Order: sequence, then structure tokens, then C-alpha cells
Amino acid sequence: MTMTSAIPHPNLFQRTLLFQFWQDFRTRWRFKFTLPRVRTVTLESVRLDISNLSPLMKNNLLLGRYEVQERSLAAQFLTRDDAVLEIGGAIGFIGLFCQIRLGITRYTTVEANPNTFEMLKRNYALNGRLPAVWNLALAAEDGEVSLNVGNEFWENSLVAGANGGRSVRVPGCRLASLVCALDYSPTALIIDVEGAEQFVDFRQMPGSVNKIIIELHPNCIGHAKTYQIVADLVNLGFRVEREEGGTFLFLRS
Repeated sequence: MTMTSAIPHPNLFQRTLLFQFWQDFRTRWRFKFTLPRVRTVTLESVRLDISNLSPLMKNNLLLGRYEVQERSLAAQFLTRDDAVLEIGGAIGFIGLFCQIRLGITRYTTVEANPNTFEMLKRNYALNGRLPAVWNLALAAEDGEVSLNVGNEFWENSLVAGANGGRSVRVPGCRLASLVCALDYSPTALIIDVEGAEQFVDFRQMPGSVNKIIIELHPNCIGHAKTYQIVADLVNLGFRVEREEGGTFLFLRS
């Protein structure tokens, strides 16, 4: 009779308590010592200054987890011939991605938070570009509005109590006012405004717009308002072409 020795399962060590301790140690070390020292990152050929970001956000960027849905939809459906108005530009990544990777030349960004606005400008400079950017908030009416500012740059919102942080007063503009200020007719909108999408009157949108990439936030504005936004766009002749993780692509039918 031939005896065969038992071969340990290759993942057996990963199930041990020692391995779990090791993994926990590595994670703590990464967030406490490694990530705080990281100053820049390159993602999709875009260089970003992340020196002032939290270890959590740095980790997401280094792992390529930042703006995955917006990036994917932009790559699939925008072309170099599009003229874009981006509302909620954050640190400038999507705008730079669209210009560097997709070759879009007519691109204007709106960013409400004054601090994030400065970060955006630094990131454009890192990539040798001068942004067309306005420090404004998308609002229901023109005039000063209160912006709730969280600990992370993506937590900024016009929705009261959305993040529990402090508030600052910033200029606000209707969609119609933003469009009128452009020196071109936009064919695409990219909107990520942490709940302020509920204040958009899409009837003010010019007929030139045939693509909309928008992140909707039902946990912030409620499901009823979220469904109403979808219904409003459908009534204006758009259809839902794609949805990825709460980010929708609308195309004009």
C-alpha cells in the first residue's frame, strides 16, 4: 500500500490567528506611518497632489478606487469632440482625466469649496495645465448659499446636516446662469454635488446637451427626490443608458 502525506492547503496559513495579527499590523503601519508620508500619486496618467488628504483618501487613490464609476462612464461615452461643464470638480481628477486621456479641450469646472478649489488648481499646475474653473456652488437660485464642509473634501454639501461639519458662505448659481457664462455650448454635463442635484432645474439645460453623467445621492436627499430627478430627465427626452454604483449616464433619445 502506498502512503501519501497530507499536503497543507495553500490558504491554511491565511486562516490562522497569527496571519490575522500580521495583516492587522501591516494595515495599522500603512495608515499610521506609510500613507502620511505620501505626497503625490499618478492615476490614469494624472498626477495629483495628495499631501493634504487623509490616509483613507490617499489609500483609495493609491489603490485606484477613486471616481471609478465617473471615470468608466466618461471613458465609454465622452469623446474629444464633446464640450463639457463639470459641476462638482473636487480635486480636479475627472477634469484632468477627460482632458489628458480623452483629449477634450472645451472643459469648464465648477467647485464650491474654496479649499478644494485651491487643491484643484494645484493639481492642474502639476499636469502643466491651466483650469477653466469657477469657485461657485450649484444652487436653486443665484446668490450666496451655505455650504456644509466635512472632514473629507467629498463631504461638501448644500444639504443641511449632510455631514455634520462646519458651514461656509459661498456664491451660488443656477444651472442657467452657469451655462450662460460659458463661451461654448456644452454637449455634456458631469454632476457630482453631494445632494445639491435636487436643486437643479433641468429645464434650464440647453438643447445642445445630449449626455449627462450624474451621481445621485438617495441617502442624502431621499428616494422620492432621487426618482423625481430621473423622471424629470426622462420627461426632457433622456434615457438611462447606464448605471454604475449610483452614478447614472443619461443620453438624449
